[in-house]
Amino acid sequence: MRLTRCLHLRNSPATGQLINQFVPRDVPDVKPRATNWFPGHMSSGLKRMQMMTRVADCIIELHDARIPYTSRNRFANQSYAGRPRILILTKADLVKREEIDMICKQISVRDSIPVYSTANTVKQKQFLRGLIRDGVGMANADQLTIAKPHYTFFVSGIPNVGKSSFINLFKKDIDDNKNKLRVAPEPGVTKKISNRLKILHSPSVYIYDTPGVNLPVFDSPETILKLAACGCVPSSVTGHVQAADYLLFWLNRKQQYKYAFLSGLAAPSNNIVEVLAYYARRKNLMRDGKPLIKEAAQHFLIRFNRGEFGKIILEDF
Repeated sequence: MRLTRCLHLRNSPATGQLINQFVPRDVPDVKPRATNWFPGHMSSGLKRMQMMTRVADCIIELHDARIPYTSRNRFANQSYAGRPRILILTKADLVKREEIDMICKQISVRDSIPVYSTANTVKQKQFLRGLIRDGVGMANADQLTIAKPHYTFFVSGIPNVGKSSFINLFKKDIDDNKNKLRVAPEPGVTKKISNRLKILHSPSVYIYDTPGVNLPVFDSPETILKLAACGCVPSSVTGHVQAADYLLFWLNRKQQYKYAFLSGLAAPSNNIVEVLAYYARRKNLMRDGKPLIKEAAQHFLIRFNRGEFGKIILEDF
């Protein structure tokens, strides 16, 4: 395997040699504490969503661009069978633009649905209104009608994928930031279907925010680790260190070595305890002269989700 020199690390011949000699792990070999996360509000929320989506004219699915396939809930999607759908990849600023374009094309061809990404929101107002009008057009075609008095859209997605933030963009345009939906960096903030919100005057379009719903049982331990690394499942569920270790596997695999410089390492490492120990010392996360590994893991994950370790997708595509 050829590894390119990482310009983020100290620019010295010795460091370059260490990077060129570094071999990432072939498999993550990380065991999470738990392999599922399906709180009670998800079960009740899913049942109500299944009932209410019968009146939906269009479903807007939001997926995390860093895990575009893992962040799709096929169980919930079965409830939308037959309904017009639009898919949006959120947090696209954390992924390389060329990779976003490639994934959009793959999903659009495979599922025969329009796919957008938040990377296209340079002219945000025009983008949002165009997207909704596309949904209205799909709803009209589906119902063999020219127009309706109003349209109802549902926003769907797993926890912490950006549903409430997405709706707030429309709220800003319509009513100058009044009644904004609550958003937070942790998953599980929205626990019930929101009241109907008007997001467009012409045509009249109303939208519902829905609680993030995961699969009742994940396909594999890797699934929940990906979700935890990206903040879609609390990292306390898998274990903070385990989630950080899984993230480290992908950072090394994708040759994103900026974490090493930010941790004070001379070169990349496959050893998560070593990385977190260096990181803890760099950030003064110490107690009685010893590094606080768990706290360092939490900081490590936060910095990744801010995009400070580089633009990366935690999946092969």
